Formats: sequence, C-alpha cells, structure tokens
Amino acid sequence: MTNPGEFSEVVCDEVRKFGAELLADSHDELRIEVGAETAFALLTHVRNQSNLALRRLVDLTAIDREADPRRFEVVYRLHSPSLNERVRVHVGIGVESPSLDSVVSLWPSANWLEREVFDLFGIEFLGHPDLRRILLDSDFEGAPLRKDYLRQPGLGLPKEAAF
Repeated sequence: MTNPGEFSEVVCDEVRKFGAELLADSHDELRIEVGAETAFALLTHVRNQSNLALRRLVDLTAIDREADPRRFEVVYRLHSPSLNERVRVHVGIGVESPSLDSVVSLWPSANWLEREVFDLFGIEFLGHPDLRRILLDSDFEGAPLRKDYLRQPGLGLPKEAAF
C-alpha cells in the first residue's frame, strides 16, 4: 500500500462486515471496536485476509472499566509484518459471565496471554486448551486486577518476616 490512509480505508471496509467500528488512529495504531459475539470471526478474517495480513499477535490484555455496562474490554494488538501496520481490536464484554472464544487456534502465542488475563481479571476463554492460573497460586481467590477486588484476607507478611 502506498499512501498512509489506504490501509485505514481497507481496514474500515473489512471490519464493517462484522458490525465493528473503526476509530481514529492512536500512536500509529488503528482501533477497532467489536462485540464479543463477532470478535472471533473478525479476528480470523483480519488474520487471513491477504490485503490486511495481520498475522502477528503482539499482545493480549484486558481493561476493567468498572462503571461501563460492558465492563471489561479484551484488547488484541495485531501487526502485519508484510505491511508494517498495527491494529488494536477492543472487544467489550459484560460482567455477568465474562468470557470470549479463545484465539489460541489462530495465534498459539495467545496461550499464556489468555491464561494471564484469566488469572488476573477472571475472564474465561472458551475452547482454551489449558485454562488455569499462570501467575497466582491455584488456591488464590478472586481476580486482583478487577477494580472491585478486595485484598485477599489472611495474606500479609508472616510475623517472623517483620523487622
């Protein structure tokens, strides 16, 4: 692609097929917002579409927007090595049963990233091959990066560790 706006136009045309919204550039990355029900289809499409070639998952994380009705956002940062373009896909999900389809089948590198989000935010990734805690102990209760998380009782320095 020759001019800087051309990629944006192509992305805009492609994501509209999924009811997604393309927002303004930010830090040289386009921002796409899509609902949870079409997120996997959109991610599959942008990965496999030759005119986009967003074949590299750079990062996957989550945001807790406590006051928003779609409380959580899972954010996928994608890169097209052949076009040297970057895109962020924001998927809004509610608090009732925060879950999304796993993208490990598209990007195997998502395995540990999805486990981290599960561990720290409590968001489940349906179809994940091994969804279990990755950073915290298996008996840890709660999701510590949620804004409503209360400190787990009984955790603190043992008396013998105090100076």
